[in-house]
Amino acid sequence: MEDYVPLSVIVCARNAEKTIGSCLESIMKNSPAEIILVDGDSTDKTVSLAAAFTQHILNDRGRGTSFAHQIGSEIAGYDYIMFVDADVELPPYALGQMFAELKKAKLDGIYARTEGAGQGNFWERAATDFLSCRPNPAGIWFGAALVSRDIVLKYGFDSFISPGDDVDFNRRALSGGCVFGVSAVRVKHHHRTTFKNVVHQYIWYGKGNSRLAWKNGLLILRFWPPFPAVYGLLYSLGHFKFRPVSLHLLAFVFQSWGMVCGLTELIFNPPPDRPRRPCWKCGI
Repeated sequence: MEDYVPLSVIVCARNAEKTIGSCLESIMKNSPAEIILVDGDSTDKTVSLAAAFTQHILNDRGRGTSFAHQIGSEIAGYDYIMFVDADVELPPYALGQMFAELKKAKLDGIYARTEGAGQGNFWERAATDFLSCRPNPAGIWFGAALVSRDIVLKYGFDSFISPGDDVDFNRRALSGGCVFGVSAVRVKHHHRTTFKNVVHQYIWYGKGNSRLAWKNGLLILRFWPPFPAVYGLLYSLGHFKFRPVSLHLLAFVFQSWGMVCGLTELIFNPPPDRPRRPCWKCGI
């Protein structure tokens, strides 16, 4: 009888020394068949700490999460892949339960619900409150997601889009008829953040949005930060969660700025292997 869950766990990490140990330890306790770490050219102790848990360590040469997801998927040795973010901690038996749920419901993929674990500074508590009141995302959230490897390889991850490769993947997979679900499993998301980190992260997200819009439709509202920021603001207030208001306001400003910067870069210096003109599709 197998004493492991027959799937490959892929963790993409960059400078995650504060969380990688607890993340990989929680994965080990779930007894997966293999663990693959894809490192993004970390300059801290991420790789040396991870070496205590797995020998399958790759380097994406800093090409981004999309490229990391892709190369990890290509070398995975099992029919199902569990993607876990480096700041996520799994509860015991999470992998076995999610695998059983996916099989029973005959799904192509399933993702875990998320609880914030950060109770430190204001921004960590705000992120925890944000997770507790956000609606379930459409498609599948790759922070803690179990997916058929065949589906992953069929639709793949576009290295042009990072971050936001999960949004792009979901658009193509859902339009292709894939069925995803939400697990009863809840994972902990450790937010190690400050105001400065939040600003940098939102600018980064905004640049990812610019590439999503360039590829999928410049007039699709959800790619433009003001629209999801206002929606999130109203949703948080409707659930009487007031700390996340600050996050939505910062997203409104800095993701918008990041998107403008990203679009400017694409207009004046488009990647050679991409269309030199944006897609003009519209939608929500």
